Amino acid sequence: MSEDVVVIDGLVKFYDGRCVIDGINLRIPQGCIYGLLGRNGIGKTTIIRILLGLDYPTRGKTSLLGEDSKQLSPRTRSTIGYVAEGHNMISSYKIDRLIRICRELSARWNDKLFNHLLEMFRLPTDRLVRELSIGMRAELNLALAMAADPQLLILDDPTLGLDTVARRQFLELAVDMLQKDGRTILFCSHILGDVERIADRIGILTGGKLVVDCNLEELKKRIKKLRLIFAEKTPDSLYLTEIINQQASGREMTITVANMNEQKQAIINTFGAESCEEIPMSLEDIFIECTRPKQSRIEQTV
Repeated sequence: MSEDVVVIDGLVKFYDGRCVIDGINLRIPQGCIYGLLGRNGIGKTTIIRILLGLDYPTRGKTSLLGEDSKQLSPRTRSTIGYVAEGHNMISSYKIDRLIRICRELSARWNDKLFNHLLEMFRLPTDRLVRELSIGMRAELNLALAMAADPQLLILDDPTLGLDTVARRQFLELAVDMLQKDGRTILFCSHILGDVERIADRIGILTGGKLVVDCNLEELKKRIKKLRLIFAEKTPDSLYLTEIINQQASGREMTITVANMNEQKQAIINTFGAESCEEIPMSLEDIFIECTRPKQSRIEQTV
Protein backbone atom coordinates (compact mmCIF):
# COMPACT_ATOMS: atom_id res chain seq x y z
CA MET A 1 0.00 0.00 0.00
CA SER A 2 1.22 3.52 -0.81
CA GLU A 3 2.55 5.63 2.01
CA ASP A 4 0.16 8.34 3.21
CA VAL A 5 1.70 11.73 2.41
CA VAL A 6 -1.10 13.79 4.02
CA VAL A 7 -2.69 12.61 7.28
CA ILE A 8 -5.49 14.35 9.20
CA ASP A 9 -6.80 12.79 12.42
CA GLY A 10 -9.85 14.18 14.25
CA LEU A 11 -9.20 17.76 13.14
CA VAL A 12 -11.32 20.37 14.91
CA LYS A 13 -10.96 24.14 14.58
CA PHE A 14 -12.92 26.89 16.32
CA TYR A 15 -12.84 30.58 15.36
CA ASP A 16 -14.49 33.07 17.71
CA GLY A 17 -16.52 30.31 19.31
CA ARG A 18 -17.70 28.93 15.97
CA CYS A 19 -16.73 25.42 14.83
CA VAL A 20 -15.49 25.67 11.23
CA ILE A 21 -13.88 22.22 11.04
CA ASP A 22 -15.66 19.44 12.87
CA GLY A 23 -13.76 16.18 13.35
CA ILE A 24 -12.22 15.63 9.91
CA ASN A 25 -10.19 12.50 9.13
CA LEU A 26 -8.32 12.19 5.84
CA ARG A 27 -5.53 10.16 4.23
CA ILE A 28 -3.92 11.08 0.91
CA PRO A 29 -1.55 8.41 -0.44
CA GLN A 30 1.64 9.00 -2.39
CA GLY A 31 1.05 9.74 -6.07
CA CYS A 32 -2.57 10.83 -5.62
CA ILE A 33 -4.08 14.01 -7.08
CA TYR A 34 -6.66 14.95 -4.45
CA GLY A 35 -9.31 17.57 -5.20
CA LEU A 36 -10.61 19.21 -2.01
CA LEU A 37 -13.86 21.05 -2.70
CA GLY A 38 -16.17 23.26 -0.69
CA ARG A 39 -18.05 26.54 -0.89
CA ASN A 40 -16.37 29.84 0.02
CA GLY A 41 -15.53 30.16 3.70
CA ILE A 42 -16.12 26.47 4.45
CA GLY A 43 -12.58 25.84 5.74
CA LYS A 44 -10.45 24.60 2.82
CA THR A 45 -7.74 27.23 3.28
CA THR A 46 -7.82 26.74 7.06
CA ILE A 47 -7.11 23.03 6.61
CA ILE A 48 -4.20 23.82 4.28
CA ARG A 49 -2.74 26.37 6.72
CA ILE A 50 -2.96 23.85 9.58
CA LEU A 51 -1.29 21.18 7.43
CA LEU A 52 1.58 23.58 6.70
CA GLY A 53 1.96 24.62 10.36
CA LEU A 54 0.80 28.17 9.61
CA ASP A 55 -2.20 27.79 11.92
CA TYR A 56 -2.96 25.46 14.82
CA PRO A 57 -5.88 23.09 15.40
CA THR A 58 -8.19 23.34 18.37
CA ARG A 59 -8.05 19.55 18.56
CA GLY A 60 -6.65 16.76 16.43
CA LYS A 61 -3.41 16.15 14.61
CA THR A 62 -2.08 16.59 11.07
CA SER A 63 1.12 15.52 9.36
CA LEU A 64 2.86 15.89 6.00
CA LEU A 65 5.40 13.41 4.63
CA GLY A 66 5.50 11.65 7.99
CA GLU A 67 6.20 14.76 10.12
CA ASP A 68 3.86 16.51 12.53
CA SER A 69 2.62 19.74 10.93
CA LYS A 70 3.56 21.71 14.05
CA GLN A 71 7.19 20.61 13.73
CA LEU A 72 7.98 20.39 10.03
CA SER A 73 11.75 20.36 9.54
CA PRO A 74 13.46 22.69 7.02
CA ARG A 75 14.35 19.59 4.99
CA THR A 76 10.72 18.50 4.73
CA ARG A 77 9.50 22.04 4.02
CA SER A 78 11.95 22.20 1.10
CA THR A 79 10.14 19.23 -0.50
CA ILE A 80 6.71 20.90 -0.29
CA GLY A 81 5.49 23.30 -2.95
CA TYR A 82 2.72 25.70 -1.93
CA VAL A 83 0.68 28.13 -4.01
CA ALA A 84 -1.53 30.26 -1.76
CA GLU A 85 -4.87 31.70 -2.74
CA GLY A 86 -4.46 35.24 -4.08
CA HIS A 87 -0.85 34.80 -5.29
CA ASN A 88 0.56 37.34 -2.82
CA MET A 89 4.29 38.04 -3.19
CA ILE A 90 6.64 40.82 -2.07
CA SER A 91 5.47 43.53 -4.44
CA SER A 92 8.57 45.76 -4.13
CA TYR A 93 10.95 43.01 -5.30
CA LYS A 94 12.14 42.58 -8.83
CA ILE A 95 11.18 39.21 -10.24
CA ASP A 96 14.79 38.08 -10.76
CA ARG A 97 15.53 38.83 -7.07
CA LEU A 98 12.54 36.78 -5.98
CA ILE A 99 13.73 33.92 -8.20
CA ARG A 100 17.22 34.01 -6.65
CA ILE A 101 15.78 33.83 -3.13
CA CYS A 102 13.54 30.88 -3.99
CA ARG A 103 16.42 29.09 -5.74
CA GLU A 104 18.68 29.52 -2.68
CA LEU A 105 16.00 28.23 -0.31
CA SER A 106 15.22 25.16 -2.38
CA ALA A 107 17.09 21.89 -1.92
CA ARG A 108 15.91 20.53 -5.30
CA TRP A 109 15.63 23.54 -7.62
CA ASN A 110 15.09 22.52 -11.26
CA ASP A 111 16.46 25.28 -13.51
CA LYS A 112 15.52 23.44 -16.70
CA LEU A 113 11.88 23.14 -15.64
CA PHE A 114 11.75 26.72 -14.34
CA ASN A 115 13.17 28.18 -17.56
CA HIS A 116 10.67 26.12 -19.53
CA LEU A 117 7.83 27.58 -17.43
CA LEU A 118 9.13 31.14 -17.85
CA GLU A 119 9.13 30.63 -21.61
CA MET A 120 5.74 28.94 -21.66
CA PHE A 121 4.10 31.68 -19.57
CA ARG A 122 6.18 34.46 -21.30
CA LEU A 123 7.16 35.92 -17.95
CA PRO A 124 9.60 38.86 -17.79
CA THR A 125 12.26 38.78 -15.06
CA ASP A 126 13.34 42.44 -15.08
CA ARG A 127 10.10 43.94 -13.75
CA LEU A 128 8.80 44.56 -10.24
CA VAL A 129 6.27 42.07 -8.90
CA ARG A 130 3.73 44.88 -8.43
CA GLU A 131 3.88 45.62 -12.17
CA LEU A 132 2.56 42.18 -13.05
CA SER A 133 -1.08 41.51 -13.82
CA ILE A 134 -3.03 39.11 -11.61
CA GLY A 135 -2.66 36.42 -14.24
CA MET A 136 1.11 36.91 -14.52
CA ARG A 137 1.50 36.78 -10.72
CA ALA A 138 -0.42 33.51 -10.73
CA GLU A 139 1.87 32.11 -13.43
CA LEU A 140 5.03 33.23 -11.58
CA ASN A 141 3.77 31.72 -8.33
CA LEU A 142 3.03 28.42 -10.05
CA ALA A 143 6.44 28.38 -11.76
CA LEU A 144 8.30 29.03 -8.48
CA ALA A 145 6.40 26.28 -6.68
CA MET A 146 6.94 23.69 -9.41
CA ALA A 147 10.63 24.55 -9.96
CA ALA A 148 11.32 23.51 -6.37
CA ASP A 149 10.69 19.94 -7.62
CA PRO A 150 8.35 19.15 -4.68
CA GLN A 151 7.36 15.73 -3.42
CA LEU A 152 4.07 17.30 -2.33
CA LEU A 153 2.43 20.21 -4.15
CA ILE A 154 -0.36 22.05 -2.32
CA LEU A 155 -2.42 24.32 -4.55
CA ASP A 156 -5.07 26.65 -3.12
CA ASP A 157 -7.08 27.87 -6.13
CA PRO A 158 -3.85 27.97 -8.18
CA THR A 159 -5.31 28.90 -11.57
CA LEU A 160 -7.17 31.96 -10.30
CA GLY A 161 -6.40 34.74 -12.77
CA LEU A 162 -5.21 32.49 -15.59
CA ASP A 163 -6.92 32.40 -18.94
CA THR A 164 -8.30 29.14 -20.34
CA VAL A 165 -5.18 28.26 -22.35
CA ALA A 166 -2.73 28.94 -19.51
CA ARG A 167 -4.96 27.04 -17.10
CA ARG A 168 -5.02 23.97 -19.32
CA GLN A 169 -1.24 24.16 -19.88
CA PHE A 170 -0.59 24.27 -16.14
CA LEU A 171 -2.88 21.36 -15.33
CA GLU A 172 -1.34 19.17 -18.01
CA LEU A 173 2.14 20.10 -16.87
CA ALA A 174 1.36 19.45 -13.20
CA VAL A 175 0.14 15.95 -13.99
CA ASP A 176 2.96 15.14 -16.41
CA MET A 177 5.92 16.54 -14.46
CA LEU A 178 4.88 15.68 -10.94
CA GLN A 179 2.73 12.59 -10.83
CA LYS A 180 4.88 10.46 -13.10
CA ASP A 181 7.53 10.35 -10.35
CA GLY A 182 5.04 9.44 -7.65
CA ARG A 183 4.54 13.02 -6.48
CA THR A 184 1.36 14.02 -4.66
CA ILE A 185 -0.93 16.99 -5.31
CA LEU A 186 -3.54 18.48 -2.93
CA PHE A 187 -5.64 20.72 -5.12
CA CYS A 188 -8.41 23.20 -4.18
CA SER A 189 -10.24 25.04 -6.93
CA HIS A 190 -13.56 26.74 -7.65
CA ILE A 191 -13.25 25.62 -11.29
CA LEU A 192 -14.74 22.16 -10.92
CA GLY A 193 -14.08 21.24 -14.52
CA ASP A 194 -10.36 21.54 -13.77
CA VAL A 195 -10.69 19.29 -10.73
CA GLU A 196 -12.71 16.73 -12.67
CA ARG A 197 -10.07 16.71 -15.40
CA ILE A 198 -7.08 15.84 -13.21
CA ALA A 199 -8.19 14.56 -9.78
CA ASP A 200 -7.99 10.88 -8.81
CA ARG A 201 -9.88 11.36 -5.58
CA ILE A 202 -12.43 13.92 -4.39
CA GLY A 203 -13.20 15.36 -0.96
CA ILE A 204 -16.22 17.62 -0.38
CA LEU A 205 -16.52 19.80 2.72
CA THR A 206 -19.85 21.05 4.02
CA GLY A 207 -20.97 22.05 7.49
CA GLY A 208 -17.42 21.62 8.78
CA LYS A 209 -17.40 17.92 7.86
CA LEU A 210 -15.86 15.89 5.05
CA VAL A 211 -19.08 14.45 3.59
CA VAL A 212 -17.38 12.90 0.53
CA ASP A 213 -13.98 11.21 0.33
CA CYS A 214 -13.65 8.74 -2.51
CA ASN A 215 -12.38 7.99 -5.99
CA LEU A 216 -13.95 10.23 -8.65
CA GLU A 217 -15.44 7.36 -10.62
CA GLU A 218 -16.76 5.77 -7.43
CA LEU A 219 -18.37 9.09 -6.50
CA LYS A 220 -20.23 9.20 -9.81
CA LYS A 221 -21.46 5.66 -9.25
CA ARG A 222 -22.52 6.28 -5.65
CA ILE A 223 -24.63 9.41 -6.20
CA LYS A 224 -27.59 9.18 -8.55
CA LYS A 225 -30.19 11.73 -9.55
CA LEU A 226 -33.57 10.38 -10.61
CA ARG A 227 -36.62 11.99 -12.21
CA LEU A 228 -39.89 10.22 -11.32
CA ILE A 229 -43.24 10.85 -13.03
CA PHE A 230 -46.40 9.72 -11.24
CA ALA A 231 -49.93 9.24 -12.59
CA GLU A 232 -51.34 11.79 -10.16
CA LYS A 233 -49.59 13.64 -7.34
CA THR A 234 -46.22 12.64 -5.92
CA PRO A 235 -46.03 10.76 -2.60
CA ASP A 236 -45.09 12.75 0.50
CA SER A 237 -42.07 10.51 1.10
CA LEU A 238 -40.31 7.62 -0.59
CA TYR A 239 -38.99 6.35 2.75
CA LEU A 240 -35.43 6.09 1.47
CA THR A 241 -32.27 6.63 3.49
CA GLU A 242 -29.45 8.92 2.30
CA ILE A 243 -31.59 11.28 0.23
CA ILE A 244 -29.35 14.28 -0.48
CA ASN A 245 -32.01 16.41 -2.11
CA GLN A 246 -35.68 16.00 -3.01
CA GLN A 247 -38.03 18.29 -4.91
CA ALA A 248 -41.53 17.83 -6.25
CA SER A 249 -43.76 19.78 -8.59
CA GLY A 250 -47.07 18.52 -9.94
CA ARG A 251 -46.64 14.88 -10.94
CA GLU A 252 -42.86 15.07 -11.07
CA MET A 253 -40.36 14.33 -8.30
CA THR A 254 -36.58 14.71 -8.54
CA ILE A 255 -34.41 13.01 -5.95
CA THR A 256 -30.66 12.76 -5.45
CA VAL A 257 -29.67 9.64 -3.53
CA ALA A 258 -26.33 8.46 -2.12
CA ASN A 259 -25.34 4.80 -2.35
CA MET A 260 -28.14 3.89 -4.75
CA ASN A 261 -28.67 0.14 -4.94
CA GLU A 262 -31.19 -2.53 -5.95
CA GLN A 263 -32.96 -2.40 -2.59
CA LYS A 264 -33.55 1.34 -2.87
CA GLN A 265 -34.72 0.92 -6.46
CA ALA A 266 -37.18 -1.76 -5.32
CA ILE A 267 -38.59 0.63 -2.69
CA ILE A 268 -39.02 3.33 -5.34
CA ASN A 269 -40.80 0.83 -7.62
CA THR A 270 -43.46 0.14 -4.96
CA PHE A 271 -44.78 3.69 -5.41
CA GLY A 272 -45.79 2.93 -8.98
CA ALA A 273 -44.12 5.78 -10.85
CA GLU A 274 -44.99 5.82 -14.55
CA SER A 275 -41.33 6.46 -15.36
CA CYS A 276 -38.01 6.57 -13.55
CA GLU A 277 -35.19 8.28 -15.46
CA GLU A 278 -31.59 8.71 -14.32
CA ILE A 279 -30.21 12.22 -14.92
CA PRO A 280 -26.46 12.24 -15.78
CA MET A 281 -24.37 14.30 -13.35
CA SER A 282 -20.98 15.99 -13.71
CA LEU A 283 -18.72 16.65 -10.73
CA GLU A 284 -20.14 20.18 -10.63
CA ASP A 285 -23.70 18.81 -10.45
CA ILE A 286 -22.73 16.45 -7.62
CA PHE A 287 -20.95 19.24 -5.76
CA ILE A 288 -24.00 21.52 -5.95
CA GLU A 289 -26.29 18.73 -4.73
CA CYS A 290 -24.00 17.90 -1.79
CA THR A 291 -23.34 21.45 -0.61
CA ARG A 292 -26.53 23.42 -1.07
CA PRO A 293 -28.88 23.69 1.94
CA LYS A 294 -31.15 20.68 2.17
CA GLN A 295 -34.52 21.46 0.68
CA SER A 296 -37.69 19.90 1.91
CA ARG A 297 -40.35 18.88 -0.56
CA ILE A 298 -41.80 21.96 -2.28
CA GLU A 299 -45.53 22.63 -2.44
CA GLN A 300 -47.44 20.85 -5.17
CA THR A 301 -48.16 23.01 -8.18
CA VAL A 302 -50.58 22.32 -10.98
